[in-house]
Parts: sequence; structure tokens; C-alpha cells
Amino acid sequence: MELTLTKEDVKDFGSAISAYISKIHKLKPQQKDKELRILVYRGEAKDFRGTACRPNIFRSFDLEEDKNVEINILNSMLSKKYSVGNSYFETAIEAQHGGFPSRLLDVTYNALVALFFAVTPHYTKEETIHDKDSGVVYLFDIPKMSSPASSDVRELYENLLKDNSPLRTENLFSNTYKLLDHSSQNDRIIAQQGAFILFYGNKEFSLPKRIQSKLIICPTLKKEIREELSSMFNINMGTMYPEMMNNVDNILNKIKNLNALSFSYVNEIQFLISELKAECEYRLIEFKANTCATHIDKIKSFEAIFDPINTFKNYLELAMKNKQFKNKINQEELEILIDEHNQYVRRLHNYLNGRFKIEAPSVDNLTINLEESTNTVKINRLIL
Repeated sequence: MELTLTKEDVKDFGSAISAYISKIHKLKPQQKDKELRILVYRGEAKDFRGTACRPNIFRSFDLEEDKNVEINILNSMLSKKYSVGNSYFETAIEAQHGGFPSRLLDVTYNALVALFFAVTPHYTKEETIHDKDSGVVYLFDIPKMSSPASSDVRELYENLLKDNSPLRTENLFSNTYKLLDHSSQNDRIIAQQGAFILFYGNKEFSLPKRIQSKLIICPTLKKEIREELSSMFNINMGTMYPEMMNNVDNILNKIKNLNALSFSYVNEIQFLISELKAECEYRLIEFKANTCATHIDKIKSFEAIFDPINTFKNYLELAMKNKQFKNKINQEELEILIDEHNQYVRRLHNYLNGRFKIEAPSVDNLTINLEESTNTVKINRLIL
């Protein structure tokens, strides 16, 4: 969903902030189940469109060529004592806020903080440099998050630093991401009520459309919004970058949302299956809502429902031929995951096939045959 905040909206509400909050309420997804979901925001001072919301390491390097650039940056920071922590992940957080490239994307729990960054460039730039460009606030609706303090997140991140890690090299994980709660050790993150989205893989990719909404801020409103944010909410350049200020950590009210799953390749694939289901359901809703489409477009939209299934199947079958991957998961665990995938595919196929006077692809081509995929090679157990 996409909306725009204009001068006319401000006239209706009397202030830019009031009009903004009204727009955010319209973008905020409706709670459809009892499961708690997490809303995070990101502000960008320009509309980068197709390359928006991407970690800067993918803009700066080709990670397939510069395989060790991440770990080299972190080792250099550790040697120069630029980080308050000793782990690679804690150092990556410092790197992100120190301007070093990383695979972390900054987000915030506070919609007003995101608005500040949508109308204000980085503190190293002239405040008005982007005042002729539209700003953007993105709203992300993500069901689970992980704690950066957990050993599992650190293990996951260190796994991503290895140039031969399947989390980087296998297409199966190439569009995988995780929401990570903030680190209380970093004053700036606390002030910005920040969190991170961690991107897997070696190449940049877009987050799923189903989890995001977009609010465009007209450039003529930027100066007015900065003034209102500062005078009414004390949100300004000084408070958003309080490098040595002490703040009270406010994470207790988010504990229930923490992802309790430990890091393992089984859980990573389980996450991918959950994403696959959510993406198929999203595409099904889009298909049903598109009542004005031509018959040919309707068929294309119908067939697109099954694209995530085909992608997951193809990538998993490729990964199962990789020795690095096969050593991470045993046969029994893989059979359970594949059975879950196949059961969902059959239910979806039974529901869709012929329902809209369109024949669904063969279910045999959508399900995974473990023996054929692995050529009956047994996968060994590895204790992570």
C-alpha cells in the first residue's frame, strides 16, 4: 500500500505531524489473528525506489568477489578498539552506526523517528540538501524478531561471515532476512529506538511487498516537519545522535515477541517454509482482488501463486547436492521439513485447482521427492 502526505492533508489536520499520524494509521495493517506482530519503520530522505531499503555493503561491494571484506572490516575495527563488544555481531552494530558497510539495515519502532530521517539527511550532510526531493517512510509488518544478545544470533552472524557458508552461497537463503531487536549498549540506537533487519546472501534483494507499506513525504513539507518534530517532540539532530547520553532501556514490553528458536539450519529452513506459505497466501489474496484483469492476466496472476513453491523446491534441491549444506542437517529432520512443505502444497493445490476455471500446475511438479533430490545419498548429522 502506498500513500502520500501533501500540503492539503496538513490543512485538513492543522499540523504536519497530525496529518502524518493519520496516514500512518491508514497504512497500519489490521490485526487478523491473536499472534503479536511487530511494526517497525524506516525513513529515507530520498525515494530510491527499486534500490530502497538495502544494506550499504551490497551497494559498496560484490560479496562474491570480495568474499572476506566483511570480516576484514570487523577485524580492523576490533584491533583498533572501535567496538564496545568483543563479538563480531556487536562490532557489526558499531560498524553500521560508524558509517562502515554492513549487511544490517536500520529500522525504528517509533514512527516519528522514521519521519525525522525521511526529512533529514545524515548528520554529515547539509540539513537542506534533499529538501527538493520527496522523503519516504516505510512501514514493515514482521511477525517475529530475535534478540541480538543471544548466542544464536551471534552464531548466525558469524556463519554469514564465512565465504563458503550456505547462508551466503545457496540460492535457498538468498532472500532471507531477520528482524533483530536493538542493542542496549549503543546510545544512538537507544535514542533512535532502533532495531535492525539482517540480510543473508551475497547480493542485494528487496524485502517482500506483503510486509511493507510506503508513505511519500512531499518535499515542500520537510522544513515544517523538522520544526514540529523538534519543538513538540524534541526529535532533532542533537537527540537522534546522542553519542554519550544515558537512556533507559525499554525492551521489557517486547520480550514476548522475541523469537525463541535457536540457530540451526533446520530452523532456517523452517523459517523459509513459513515465508513461502505467507507469500503464497498474499499472492492468492492479490489474485482474488484483481477482478478487472483480462483473462490472460488472470491466468498469469494465478500461476504466480505457485512461483514461491517452485523457487523453494528448486533451490532446496540444489542445496541438497552441496556437501557443506548436507553436513548441516540430518535425513530425519529433512524428511519432516519436506513433508510439511508437501502437505501445504497439496492443500493449496486442492483448493485452487479448477476453482477459478483455471487448472493448477501438476502437484507432482510442485512437491519434493527426497530420494530423487538427493540421489538417495544419506545426509549426516552435524552438531552445530
